[in-house]
Amino acid sequence: MHDIAPTDSDTVRFLQVVRAAGLNAEHGRLACQLRSGLLNEHAEALVDNCLAALADDQDFLSIEQADRGHTLRQGWIDLLRSFGQDFDSPGYLARRLTFFVACARADMPLNLLLLQHSLLQCNVVECIAVSGGITSDVHKLTDCALRIGALDLYLVAEGYRLPEIDTLQKSLQALRGEVSHLRRRASVDQLTGLVSYSKLVEILAQQIDRAQARKQPLSIIMADLDFFKSINDTHGHLVGDLVLRHTAERIQAAVRDFDIVGRFGGEEFTVILKNTDIEMAGIIGERIRAEIAVGPIHVKALNINITISLGVAMLRQGETMEALLERADAAMYQAKRAGRNRVVIAT
Repeated sequence: MHDIAPTDSDTVRFLQVVRAAGLNAEHGRLACQLRSGLLNEHAEALVDNCLAALADDQDFLSIEQADRGHTLRQGWIDLLRSFGQDFDSPGYLARRLTFFVACARADMPLNLLLLQHSLLQCNVVECIAVSGGITSDVHKLTDCALRIGALDLYLVAEGYRLPEIDTLQKSLQALRGEVSHLRRRASVDQLTGLVSYSKLVEILAQQIDRAQARKQPLSIIMADLDFFKSINDTHGHLVGDLVLRHTAERIQAAVRDFDIVGRFGGEEFTVILKNTDIEMAGIIGERIRAEIAVGPIHVKALNINITISLGVAMLRQGETMEALLERADAAMYQAKRAGRNRVVIAT
């Protein structure tokens, strides 16, 4: 494929779209992080995943039979591996236009190309959400992927010279709905329905900054189920998962409406207590302990008694998030060593 040389007016309009999408140098850095940490390695698998979803489409089959499928597949892989690279340059515009015009010349229907683009975009966002290997800041990466994906979607329309804007708007609306769903998934722990680990860390960092700036108290609770491994070993992981769900419900029932409850990992939970001093935090911790121990959890005709150990810590002026978490965690393990089923206040 020979690169298409965009006109000066094409370039000016393209740079206006870049600005309208809110893209800046920070997104360039994040896009580089996405390429090196995720897309370069998984580009082929992500593209093949999308193409497999189109395998039964007659329009796609006709492209495959005409021996153009391999070219299109490689084009998508190349697009992913150069995702957001120099996105504000005429070269980026030329490379994208070249590929999308080639799709049009291969008689790939526009609706199929838009579907492929949407599937690929959703797969990238999903991959970011479940990947712990890039960074804990899932939301910044997701936002970057969505903005650059929207830019590429604009270039799809440019490549096809679409007169029917309604078709594009409907595709964008469907993509926004799917992305909104994926964003919610990234923020919510899928097993318990509590705040996910990555979102919890993000919220805690924000609340610490706010508390430090306003000189307001902030406390956290680290809680860990006692002898949870024996539940898994005795009754299996399915029962263990149900126990975790019921535990999450009991913790939610014990805290205040504005407290933030998240799953820190495994059988460990964290509660962020805004504008709360250590005395009140201890009271809430005791309320959680009592709610968990109030009676057995009824799961699959089983009655399973559970208890929980909790550590409570209040933010010190100038203290980092890591130090606060470490103190609460140390208090929680002190509760374990002291016999479990108790609350320990960090000193």
